[in-house]
Amino acid sequence: MKYPGQPQEIPVFQNSTFTIPVNDPHQVWNSDEHEDLQVLVIISRPPVKIFTYDDWSVPHTAAKLKFPYFWDEDCLPAPKDEL
Repeated sequence: MKYPGQPQEIPVFQNSTFTIPVNDPHQVWNSDEHEDLQVLVIISRPPVKIFTYDDWSVPHTAAKLKFPYFWDEDCLPAPKDEL
């Protein structure tokens, strides 16, 4: 989308479930600096296109596309050599 419209902030609480329609731009962030945010994402139609932003003020049109996106690229630590 060139112009996704006005952003909406929708609070999500512990044990919440929500869906995001296909091709809807969205963003999830943790508003509580004292608690970790853990999100389980289930994608029904891979592959998925990921857009990254340098900071919160970057407009949608300036986002950088990262495709393909490998989910374990930044999430999993390197295995330790235990020998």
